[in-house]
Amino acid sequence: MNESDNYNIITDPALVKNRIFVGNLPVCTREELASICIPYGQVLGSVVQKNFGFVQLESEEVANKCATALNKSTFKTKILRVRNANNRSPKGVNANGNPKNTQMPHIPVTVQGGIVMSAAAAAAGEPVINDCEIIVVNRDNTKYAEYIEHRLRSIGMRVDVLFPNAEVMLGKVLANISSRGCLYAVLVTPQHESLNSITVNILYGVPAEHRNMPLEDAVTLIATDFRLKAQRDAVNTTSMPVARPHHQRRHPDQMQQLIEMLADNRPLTALQYECIIKYVEVERQEQLKREVGEVNAAVKLQEPDPDIEAQKKIRSIMNRPAVTETDVELMYPNLEAVKEDKRLMELLRDERVITAMETIFNSDTLLDAVAEFL
Repeated sequence: MNESDNYNIITDPALVKNRIFVGNLPVCTREELASICIPYGQVLGSVVQKNFGFVQLESEEVANKCATALNKSTFKTKILRVRNANNRSPKGVNANGNPKNTQMPHIPVTVQGGIVMSAAAAAAGEPVINDCEIIVVNRDNTKYAEYIEHRLRSIGMRVDVLFPNAEVMLGKVLANISSRGCLYAVLVTPQHESLNSITVNILYGVPAEHRNMPLEDAVTLIATDFRLKAQRDAVNTTSMPVARPHHQRRHPDQMQQLIEMLADNRPLTALQYECIIKYVEVERQEQLKREVGEVNAAVKLQEPDPDIEAQKKIRSIMNRPAVTETDVELMYPNLEAVKEDKRLMELLRDERVITAMETIFNSDTLLDAVAEFL
């Protein structure tokens, strides 16, 4: 089937009930997407977009059966969200429950395989992660922002224009955009328009800010970086196993998203860090139970850390009253007597004791203790 026939079938509104929507889709080809649906019936066409795709099947019955079987299944390490494409949100409301913006033009976007279709038709009511958000501080610069939007859309990016409230700090806006998985943010102010420039924020990986770049240079930077990232993602995906056994444990979806955000060095809130820490601690305890048994794990978890205990003992000795205030005999009369105590020498050679003593010596505790009695 050529791409034209594929496009006609996959976009025919009369056949929407025979079509399935596949969300949370990893980077793949149309053929790979179709291959996971073939066991359930004849595949007539498919289309792949970033993070989602559609597959056209021979009948509504086959489409429903395929959607039920594939929903929440694993494909290239990702949990798929699959439903019949005819199950859309109520009229006038998008998948998030918010009113649809009916005044926005249906600008076409290019998807894998060279097929061009509108973002609204491709999304089919499912929320789509934008590649770039254009933050407009002053609505007087809307036309300039829309021109930038058109330039970025022309290179195949999904772009939207955002008008944040004036009282919301820019850092919070960027953190919110980044947490949704957006790759770039463009800041537009009256000064930018007067200078024909923009500020570019790269949000993934190690965040970077490029202030007041000339517009042409900025568009070139974004286009080049976007293309290189797509190539890296494609290479990384092909090196991963195609599927994961269903019996293998996986992090919950929300926690998996937090872990991936942490791995990508995206901004997290203090509460999100706390959730990750608690989750990892619970997982550590469960893993310990599997390795040494539940009874031994309980004992192991109650055991104090040897390094911490050694540091506590050394600190307690250092914090005792000065020798001049205590009328006691020395335990060892001289250095030779110390060396003859084999147990003591063996203890002093212990790596944990050495590490604890180095930690004490490198801290301010020793200096404070010495200064107190000088």
